[in-house]
Amino acid sequence: MKRAFAVLASLCLLLVLGCHDYDLRLEETLDEMKYQKQLNESLSDAPTKGALQQELIYVRPPKDLTGPTKTFSLTVVEPGKFDLENSFIDQAKQASLHILARHKKPKAAPPKKGAGSAEPPPRGDFTAEVIELAKVAYGADLEPSRFKPETKKHKGRENTYKFAKLDLATKEVQIYLYGEKNGPYNVALIFEYPKDQVNNLSPKIGRCLEAFAVGDAARRAFAGGSDSDGGEEPVDSGEPVPI
Repeated sequence: MKRAFAVLASLCLLLVLGCHDYDLRLEETLDEMKYQKQLNESLSDAPTKGALQQELIYVRPPKDLTGPTKTFSLTVVEPGKFDLENSFIDQAKQASLHILARHKKPKAAPPKKGAGSAEPPPRGDFTAEVIELAKVAYGADLEPSRFKPETKKHKGRENTYKFAKLDLATKEVQIYLYGEKNGPYNVALIFEYPKDQVNNLSPKIGRCLEAFAVGDAARRAFAGGSDSDGGEEPVDSGEPVPI
């Protein structure tokens, strides 16, 4: 009889634990559905054609920012300085997102003698060149010391940036730098908007930075995967850019 009671108690315990596990998984699923709804309300879909997808850089711009535009609209950039220059614009609100990126790939075989291929322009430090470009574009003082770490995360993926804000006469500019100095990806996301749009755009910018991904995480995101698929990626981690 004691043995029967022990078996019955074990079965009841397993049943309780199973129900608890089911409740936790259901709660996680509902939370994820709610989060995806918030993303869709705040952000446009990531472009699935063009350089961003080719370079495996996944960006969902804030809602109403359309693009990428045919030309990079922030300022003139010397050809070859970056691997990618994209702009997204909301003409009505005079808001924009500008993206600059470098993606280090295995070196190609040297050209055959006499092929006449042009040498790519020399590249300096990514952070320094983005800062210089921003100073020219906005006519503002911007030093490396103004950039501070800022982390955006959801579930298993964490994006760490270096962040600085420019307070202009009628606009605000937020600059986020992503990637390791010697890692495969360096990306700058530059958000520009009128000051009266800060309350509207700030939550969307936060969601954009959370959803951002590169490398294999971007590949999964382009394919419709979520943060729970795969886990963290040491190769394309969002370690802060050394300033």
